[in-house]
Amino acid sequence: MKILFILPEYYPHSGGGISTYYEHYIKALLPHCDEIKVIVGSGYTQADNNFKHNGVLVEYLSPILYRQYLDKFTQYDLLPEYKNSLASAWAMWHQANQGQDYDIVECTDFGLGFIPWVIEHNKPVITRLHGSYGQVMLHENDSIADLSIPFTQQTELLTLKLCDKLVTHSKANSQYWDNLFGPNITRHINPIYEKIGSPLPLSQRDKYGLITARIQKWKGPIELCKAHELLTDQPLIKWFGHDKAYNKYQSTDSYLREQFASIWGKSILPQQPLPNNEIQALQQKAWFGVIPSTWDMFNFTCIEFMAAGTPIICSDGAGAGELIQNGINGFKYPADNVQALADCITKMTGLSEDGYHQMAKNALETIKTQLSADKLIPINMEVYQSAVNDFKSAPSNPFLDSLYKPSSTKYDIGNILNKQPLKKLINYSIDRIKLKISGKR
Repeated sequence: MKILFILPEYYPHSGGGISTYYEHYIKALLPHCDEIKVIVGSGYTQADNNFKHNGVLVEYLSPILYRQYLDKFTQYDLLPEYKNSLASAWAMWHQANQGQDYDIVECTDFGLGFIPWVIEHNKPVITRLHGSYGQVMLHENDSIADLSIPFTQQTELLTLKLCDKLVTHSKANSQYWDNLFGPNITRHINPIYEKIGSPLPLSQRDKYGLITARIQKWKGPIELCKAHELLTDQPLIKWFGHDKAYNKYQSTDSYLREQFASIWGKSILPQQPLPNNEIQALQQKAWFGVIPSTWDMFNFTCIEFMAAGTPIICSDGAGAGELIQNGINGFKYPADNVQALADCITKMTGLSEDGYHQMAKNALETIKTQLSADKLIPINMEVYQSAVNDFKSAPSNPFLDSLYKPSSTKYDIGNILNKQPLKKLINYSIDRIKLKISGKR
């Protein structure tokens, strides 16, 4: 079987769990396929970069082709992020020659890369649900919302169900989409992870907890700070990750320094992000890991900690928490309960050396038995074969074509601005100029 992957991120670019997922999955899948090709691109990722990685041909979205397709979506000039996603999706479809040489196409929900494949529907398409942009924005502050968000959510709701197969690696996420689209629409299959480490003895570990995630509202920094406030003995926790916006004018790091001045920057230390190889070394040496997410489709750092033999505290808001048996192979707590998080930290730091090593051993066994390629590749291959066998091309839908296909028609943004009250436009212009002068935007 020949499989084409259309991905928003992949080696060497990494924005998060999608890249990690496919780095392990494609490596395990390759021996079972005749050919695999990956095209990487999005509204924020293009490059003149083609190479082979672990026997897989990797192409990045051509910047020139991307710009050509931007000109075909001028109707969405008021929605730049949405426009960029559609343009990149169709540019990758073009670059892939419409998937002509492949039996099946796999896309992700994030980035809308699946759109051309379900609109044209000339090939069977599987979309793997990693946590869509629409889902993510449901968990951000309303103050950073823009019009691209409801348009993206509407698009996901209309078009994801047109995919031949929907697959996800979180049971909670599978249930989420089944509630929207109908029962048994999505298939749950665990991720593959076989990079098993050798656990260090407790005596050789650094005495701090570790988080490797964006500093972002739904990643749980507020809840972690509140839990730390409840502790008499506050273990040092280092948080490595990019600082993200909390609202229009303030980053999450800035907000936390204001609201939790005695905690954030003191017992919880934000750190600059590091390359993956350095992060993995830290994960192996850390005292313990923490996943305090209030919501997370999965969170690959959880299984990275487990595979490194480093005990983990994980909220049940993260899909990876489904792998945790509380007190056996890690600690798990309800995502909305900061007291329970504080209790887990106390239990973790109070583990005896024998208890610590047993928990690490149990976590490693979970990874080996539940996330092995031998167990999961046949299941994935069955899904691919089923999609190919059952595939039927769909007739064109004029409404969807009008909404989502490239167009040579040029739309004038002035037609929309002319319908706005002049006072609103003047006030906006004044505010925008002030921000520009202040250097804040």
